[in-house]
Amino acid sequence: MRSTDYLARWREAGAISAPQHDAIAALVTRRRLSVFAEINALLYLGVLASVAGVAATVRTYSTRWGMLVVLVPLTAMVVGCVAYATARSPDYSHERIESTNPLVDYAVYLACLLFGVELAYLTQQFPALRGRADDLLLASSALYFVAAYRFDNRFVLSLAIAALGGWFGVRLASLGVFDDLSHARNAALGFAGTIAVLGALLTRLGVKRHFVDAYLHVAVNVALATVTWGVLDSTASRLWVVAAVVGAGVTIAGGVRRRRFAFVVYGTVYGYIAVSGLVLRNLNDFEASLAFLVVSAVSVVVGLVALARKVGRQP
Repeated sequence: MRSTDYLARWREAGAISAPQHDAIAALVTRRRLSVFAEINALLYLGVLASVAGVAATVRTYSTRWGMLVVLVPLTAMVVGCVAYATARSPDYSHERIESTNPLVDYAVYLACLLFGVELAYLTQQFPALRGRADDLLLASSALYFVAAYRFDNRFVLSLAIAALGGWFGVRLASLGVFDDLSHARNAALGFAGTIAVLGALLTRLGVKRHFVDAYLHVAVNVALATVTWGVLDSTASRLWVVAAVVGAGVTIAGGVRRRRFAFVVYGTVYGYIAVSGLVLRNLNDFEASLAFLVVSAVSVVVGLVALARKVGRQP
């Protein structure tokens, strides 16, 4: 019996899903596999590494070269990337835009990162701008949002959300919110809620519905990390335990229902950390703590594998 026959039997028996069967069959029969996603990720990492090199160069030699030598090339590169992307990309649409030129996405991402380097340099050179850090972060976030929606780029959208989070943090820090940990946790939950509502509102309006996952990834991680932080803080209210369990459960259920395994992982990992922290705090015996960690870790891994197969087999 050939390997492909075994694979067919496993698929019919439900041991492997149809996508898994196709992937393994491609390896067995030596068919060509698409590595577009891997190459795309490497290219984005290459852009990020290049900008990191530019930032390091500016930081090291800006004093010797002078302001014009730094700003003129950076501005020229930003303008050039934006001009290239505008000329080569389709017109704006509320729906997903299938890019026919991948270089457009890299150009937009590069332009946004270089703009961030330029803005950081200007803030360093002009002390007056340092007192307006919150306004600069909000303005850059708005600019990134415009670029993300205009060119349909989720990587740029992640920059926009990160900049908005930076503005949120700087603004609240200036108000002394972070002097109290309970207020800081409430502020973090407020940011998570803001991101979730913003994504849901834009999706409701029919504006780039496929962007909603980017908002949810950030909102869920911030919310779960915050409630887990509350559980691990021995001085915090016990309500954080309830919030952690409910939040993890809702996230896992939503991930399974929507076939988004990343959210299943988020809920499982954060829930495990919260429960483990609570249990270990009340265990004074080293052997009992070690046994709990071993058994619970194995159970979590087995559970994730089972959920992954379930999510993969759902129609």
